[in-house]
Amino acid sequence: MHFNRNITGLVMKAFPLTSIHDKLVSSTSHKLSLLLVMYLSQRIFLCFSWTLFPIVLRRNGASLSLIGFSALVYCPWALKFIYASLIDRTKGRRLGRRKSWIIPLLGISALTMLFLAFLSPEGNLGLILAVVTLLNFAFSTIDIAVDGYATDILEPKERPWGNTIQTIGYVVGYMLGSGVFLIVYQHAGWQATVLIMTLIQLILMVPIFLHQELPAIYPAKTGIQNQLKADVKPKVWPLLKQKNTLWFFLFAGLLIVMDQGGLQLRLPMLVDIGLDPAGFGRLNIWFGSPLCIVGATLGGALLSKLNERPVCVLYCLGAAGLSLFSAYISQGVSESTRLIAVMIGTEKLMAGIIITFISSIIMNISVGPQSATNYAVLTSMVQLVQLAVMPAAGVICDMIGYFHLYIFLALFGVTTLFIGDYILRKRLMNINVFNSDIAD
Repeated sequence: MHFNRNITGLVMKAFPLTSIHDKLVSSTSHKLSLLLVMYLSQRIFLCFSWTLFPIVLRRNGASLSLIGFSALVYCPWALKFIYASLIDRTKGRRLGRRKSWIIPLLGISALTMLFLAFLSPEGNLGLILAVVTLLNFAFSTIDIAVDGYATDILEPKERPWGNTIQTIGYVVGYMLGSGVFLIVYQHAGWQATVLIMTLIQLILMVPIFLHQELPAIYPAKTGIQNQLKADVKPKVWPLLKQKNTLWFFLFAGLLIVMDQGGLQLRLPMLVDIGLDPAGFGRLNIWFGSPLCIVGATLGGALLSKLNERPVCVLYCLGAAGLSLFSAYISQGVSESTRLIAVMIGTEKLMAGIIITFISSIIMNISVGPQSATNYAVLTSMVQLVQLAVMPAAGVICDMIGYFHLYIFLALFGVTTLFIGDYILRKRLMNINVFNSDIAD
């Protein structure tokens, strides 16, 4: 609970109206609070649509395969590597290197949400999905700039908490989008719900617009001293050809299969059980979101005090247990709200841990003059696995059912524990320093 009190203090101090350079650079609370608002601004509508669309599709009789393939509207998040270097090349002298992307795209996203408010998911679902794909392109581009900004301004000792803040931004967005606004949608309908979210988006833009962009700080080991080289031309290939990058891709891919293999299918499973959007929203507010914050905080604390291996073991065991419990729920032997709450809460606890864990590794790898490019490429690799896993899981689940899918994921989790520990011990031992070659 001490960390939660700290977060409140961070938000209270978030945006001092000052241009004093030293104060901005040295204030951890300012940096973390600013990043919290930036991450939150991307997540509210994203989490609302992510949760609502599978429910609407299932209620309209869609197959699990189709629901799995509907996740492709989020493909822009996996394609960030194609244009991420453009974000690093932009100097943006007037607004700042990162703000020159963040501010205009937040404005475009607000206008797009305003347009969506006047469509209907019942009569215009296809058009809505197409527009949401474009909206995801805007949000994913903002994410490139924000991730690069976070990597630029956070000191090494601040990064685990920076990743925790990133996860908390996602969780608060999830609590609002997949909790509060699902309940609002159930009672007030699509248009009123999206208009409220658009207003919140505009409010979140204010502190982002008013703040003075902070200068980049790089560790001495990268060979770049506290200042961006003017002639940097970001490149993707030097990062991809490193052996450690390939081992990271394998390691993260195993974890993502465990995480995403059953996550999206729990929504239609709960619809089949009889849970409505408002009921799911209440469970997210009271169980899912708080436990995701606990997971993010626990992951950040373990990473700052210990190392990656204990976090990997904790996650693999927890994910395997969650899959077994999901298999039990899928049998319909009990429709107890308490048991469903335990499943949702455990899912979000594990999500908080894994998001913080993978993000921390990516941030350590990405430090340097092309931090936005590095971060985008590595997250895109992770998201490409997600996009492949979710449709595949839907097809497999249509063939073998919920029960056998979750039993398989439980066994996969135990296997991943041993493979992942080997990769961390033998192949990713130097994840904190292997980025130095890219800067040369």
